[in-house]
Amino acid sequence: MTPIVQFQRYIWLVDTLYSSGPITKEEIDRKWRLSYLNNNHTDIPERTFYRDLRAIESLFSVDIHCNRSNNKYEIKTDLGENPFNKWLVETMSMSNFVMECKDMRKQILIEEMPSGIEFLNPIVDAFKTHRALEVTYQSYFSQSESQFEMEPYCLKSFKRRWYVLAKTTKHNDLRVFALDRFSQMNTTERKYTIPPTFDAEKYFRDYYGVVTNEKPETVRIWATSFRARYLRSLPLHHSQKEIESVPESAFGKNDGYSIFELKIATTFDFIQELRSMGTEIKVLAPQRLVDWMKYDAEKINELYK
Repeated sequence: MTPIVQFQRYIWLVDTLYSSGPITKEEIDRKWRLSYLNNNHTDIPERTFYRDLRAIESLFSVDIHCNRSNNKYEIKTDLGENPFNKWLVETMSMSNFVMECKDMRKQILIEEMPSGIEFLNPIVDAFKTHRALEVTYQSYFSQSESQFEMEPYCLKSFKRRWYVLAKTTKHNDLRVFALDRFSQMNTTERKYTIPPTFDAEKYFRDYYGVVTNEKPETVRIWATSFRARYLRSLPLHHSQKEIESVPESAFGKNDGYSIFELKIATTFDFIQELRSMGTEIKVLAPQRLVDWMKYDAEKINELYK
C-alpha cells in the first residue's frame, strides 16, 4: 500500500470517528466496505485497524478511546479547546466528504478560494527555518507593486482568503497581508526570530477579522427574532452574549427581538458584517458606531433616490 493511500485511509477513519460518534468496529467495517477507497470491499484487518488508530492519535493529536462495555470507539479529545486541531480534523472530514461525492459534482457546489494558496508552503517553511522572505506585493490601495523583505508571524484564514501577519523591512510594526495580492515570494538567507511571548490567538482575540487598527469596546446590537437565531448558532465573536430576549407575540407579528453584547474592536471588517444584516439589526452602542451606521444608511438611501 502506498503512503498516499494509507494516509487517505487515516483521513477516512478520522472522518468516520468524528462524524459518527461512538461506533463499533463492525459498524466501521460496514462503512469501509462502501468507501470509495476500498476497491475490494473487505473489512479492515484487526492489526491494521489498531495500527491506524495509533497513527491517527499521533498525527492529529487526538485521544481515541474504546468503551469496553459496548466496544464502541470515539474521539475523546475536546477539539473545542484547540481551534487548530478542530480545524484540522474538520478539514480532513471535508476532504473525505468531497472524495466520497466526487461522482456528484453537479449536485454539490464548493466555494472557490482566491489565488494565493501557493504561498502557504513558503510561509510555513519560514516558520520552520526562521528565514525571512523576499516578496512582491500590491495592495488594493496601491497602483503599483512593491518589493520588500517580510518576517511572517502567523497565518489566518478569513472570508475565503488567507492572510499573513508579518513584520517587514518597510514597517517596524506587525501588518496583515492578503496572500492573493503577492506575485512573488522567495526565501532569503536572513534569519529572524518570533518573540517567545507572541501569541497569535491572543493578538487577534479582540477583532472580528484581520483589521487590527482599533481598540476593543462594548458593542450592543438589537436584532430581530429571525436574525437572533442566526447569531445564536454562529456568534459574531467569542465575547458575544445575549443580554435580553423578547419572544414574538402570537399571530405571527414578528415583533420579538434580542439584544447582544460584545467586547470587540469596531474595525472596518466588523462594520461590513453588520451592514450585511441590513434592517435585521440595529446598533445601540457605542454612540460613535451608531453615528457611523446612521451616516452609512443615509448615504445608501441617497444612492437609491
